[in-house]
Amino acid sequence: MKIVNPDTAEALADRAAFHNALRDGGHVARVEPAGYYLVGGFRQVRALLEDHATFSKAEGNQFVPTEPHYALNQDPPAFNAFRAIYNAYMSPKGVKRWSSDCGRIANELVDTLLPLGSGDLLPLFGKPLPARVTALALGLPADQIDQYRAWTDAFLSTMIADPAEQARIIGAMYACFDMEFARRRAALAQAGIDTPDPSHVGTILDDNLISVLMTSTIDGRPLTDDEMRRTVRGFFIGGVDTTGALILNTLWRLLERPMLWEQVQSDHSLITAAIEESLRFDPPAFGMFRGVTHDVDIDGNMIPKGSRVLYSTLSANRDPALFDAPDEFRLDRKPVAAGMKNISFGGGAHFCPGAWTARMEARIALEVLIKRLPRLRLTGQVQHYDISNFWVVRHFPAAWD
Repeated sequence: MKIVNPDTAEALADRAAFHNALRDGGHVARVEPAGYYLVGGFRQVRALLEDHATFSKAEGNQFVPTEPHYALNQDPPAFNAFRAIYNAYMSPKGVKRWSSDCGRIANELVDTLLPLGSGDLLPLFGKPLPARVTALALGLPADQIDQYRAWTDAFLSTMIADPAEQARIIGAMYACFDMEFARRRAALAQAGIDTPDPSHVGTILDDNLISVLMTSTIDGRPLTDDEMRRTVRGFFIGGVDTTGALILNTLWRLLERPMLWEQVQSDHSLITAAIEESLRFDPPAFGMFRGVTHDVDIDGNMIPKGSRVLYSTLSANRDPALFDAPDEFRLDRKPVAAGMKNISFGGGAHFCPGAWTARMEARIALEVLIKRLPRLRLTGQVQHYDISNFWVVRHFPAAWD
């Protein structure tokens, strides 16, 4: 079995080459000195995501096992009832409730940056847009956006490098969430409601995910605070940094080849194709962790029970066994076989519940930028954070005058 290190300067300088190499020699590598396993290849990763009995999320999707066996950290069949609580609310139809607000926020941000003529689109647009929409969807205060962005940046960068610091950040997030739980409980108590139910969402309580969680039941009981904290955190992290990465990574690939930008300007129907190709080509998350419940052999490579495994979305999404010319970014990419799309939002029971919100935000963001900044162009090199399992923009120099 190959020994690799995704944190070396060489690996970070060419992420695609590093992850493509995982498909050679058995699709499995041991990561040292961290001590986990990497799995690459579309068939192998998809099988991993669907085999919950072997590759478990019951101890979370972080490098260090945490918060076991509740909320998002469960496997089917126990997970199925919990997933049903938020699935309808975050469905493609459900997320339309935020589309007008997303467009309003995107236009407000463009109003602010227009007079500047040039600048870094990360703090000007790519971060505040998903942060504000996420706060709205979850029901978090709208006046703490900078704090949310700081938490999500630090959370991603410490996942493998400093689990203790990540635990501290989680504690700070949870203190914020707890204040929102208390505020809603006070509103319910003032209304004389001892047993809240979904009819109180949009009436006594504002219509948002925290309110939905607080008025839902599972197995005939209300959700515990721990269950709500873990669920809100999952949507919070994905909604801010990785959605922002999807927006900016898509924009980057279009602007670095102006011909593509011109094509999308001329034909807005290509926006959806650009977003899907960006998800395939530049997945914001290169993978999440699973725990191995028993010794398992993948293509002749034995992974022992108790190991942590990181699946590689980039390796899967660029597998030539499935995608033609996989290392090319193309707006005319032909659909592949049914059920064989990119797996940037994961798969199986733990398919990312924020996928539809992310796609909606990215589409609206690009529509607004194309309409209002027709002369948008890069003025320097787009830079990404040196984080081995995320592809998040750090600096996006551009001009639009």
